[in-house]
Amino acid sequence: MNSVNLIVLSAFIVYGVSAISCPRCTNENDWQTCTGTQTCGAGDDTCQLEIDNNNNDRYKLIYHCTHSQNCHDEHETQHCDINLNGHCQFCCDSIASCKTQREGIFDTCELEFCP
Repeated sequence: MNSVNLIVLSAFIVYGVSAISCPRCTNENDWQTCTGTQTCGAGDDTCQLEIDNNNNDRYKLIYHCTHSQNCHDEHETQHCDINLNGHCQFCCDSIASCKTQREGIFDTCELEFCP
């Protein structure tokens, strides 16, 4: 294999295989606007959703790209209720799984009449 092919193959492995996309919210106070995407860096393999409740019935949602071990082991909040806890963090690994997770969090919330 010549050096040009090796460089192309290396670039594909670094940029094409390991990069994922995470959601991006156009209005960080409206969970239904998280339909945009952001491409993560080569070392990132997980999306981290941070939800802050400012105690005024407003939620702030921000997605970050991160490494799965950091998200699951150090940051993810287990059994977090966005109505009771001021800050919750969740991990997901694709646009589809993040959407399902987000809908599960906020569909329940809307049934209980929270914003």
